[in-house]
Amino acid sequence: MSVFFRREEQRAISYGDVWARGGDTTSLTASSIQQALTLAPVWASVRLIADQFAAAPLRAFRETADGAKQKLPSQPALFTNPSANVSVFAWKYQAITSCLLHGNTVGVILQVDRYGFPSQVEWLNPNRVEIHEDGDRAEFYYEGHHLNRASVVHIPGFSTPGQVAGVSPLKAWSKMIETGLRAQDFGRDWFKNGAVPGGILKNTAQTVAPDVAAAARERFKAATRGRDLFVTGSDWDYSTLSVPADEARFIETLKLTATQIANVYGVPPERVGGETGSSMTYGNREQDSLDLVTFALRPWFVRFEETFTTLLPRPQYARFNIDAMVRADLETRMRAHEIALNIGVETLDEARGIEDRPPLTDAERQQWLDNFRKTTADSVAASKGGNP
Repeated sequence: MSVFFRREEQRAISYGDVWARGGDTTSLTASSIQQALTLAPVWASVRLIADQFAAAPLRAFRETADGAKQKLPSQPALFTNPSANVSVFAWKYQAITSCLLHGNTVGVILQVDRYGFPSQVEWLNPNRVEIHEDGDRAEFYYEGHHLNRASVVHIPGFSTPGQVAGVSPLKAWSKMIETGLRAQDFGRDWFKNGAVPGGILKNTAQTVAPDVAAAARERFKAATRGRDLFVTGSDWDYSTLSVPADEARFIETLKLTATQIANVYGVPPERVGGETGSSMTYGNREQDSLDLVTFALRPWFVRFEETFTTLLPRPQYARFNIDAMVRADLETRMRAHEIALNIGVETLDEARGIEDRPPLTDAERQQWLDNFRKTTADSVAASKGGNP
């Protein structure tokens, strides 16, 4: 990609520039992806991760000579206006859903800045992308056209040694998803067809004609609809029916499928209709949110950060602001910043950066120092029982 980045002029790169006629391979079909998305736990798992991923701020930083992290005052166009077709949020959403569903995110660089670094990347429809592998090398095709590797941005999901392309979770777990879809269809048909009769109203004295049976049924339904009493002679007997265990098992299958899909995507099962096997309390729900970021989201952030960093000039690097996602209440955050400032873990500007606020000006910094000194002096005097 370095050859590509040595271009000095800014120009649009047409698809004709990067394509040459290529071969054809098979991949996970669009219809199978759409079908899998009709399974509620799949949709919920993908939506949960994609919503949080796309909402997380993406910023470029520079590492200074003393090793400090410094957010660039002017962010690169790749992070502020990366697409001519969709917003930044939608751009990130498209990127992560491609990986979550197909196992790979593939984009093409369409524009570079005056220094030759990408300023616009469009993600390609994964249903039309083909990856041909030969050992540790890969060739990319879009609708049968070969893509210039220097113009391709590729982010694999689940990777195995010796392979460039990522593995689609839906393809790897197709049997489980098929079981869930069958259980879901069975449940739909079961309720659509009226499930099982609520009970049997039987005449114990004689065989009744259809019209008499219909009249008795309507009379019984009219009386019991408002939970009223049904009065009859000794010739009618009513018994309720329970759901057969084998037919009600589809509910258990749906829950099991939801739990398995949650495990595949690393999300809390109860968020997508599954079960954890233990009760949730207020205390561990906060931990549950932290687990979502740690186990489901952070690996995806790292994958994309590493790729986006390669698209920036050194020593710049890309980072998602994860702290903006796991936000405790305001009082808890301020106490944490206070402790971090007192023990030297973070500076004032770093604390403000975590809160997405700009560094203080010189005048504001001096005012803050004056207030800090006065507050400290008052606290010391109060502890000694005297006046400041």
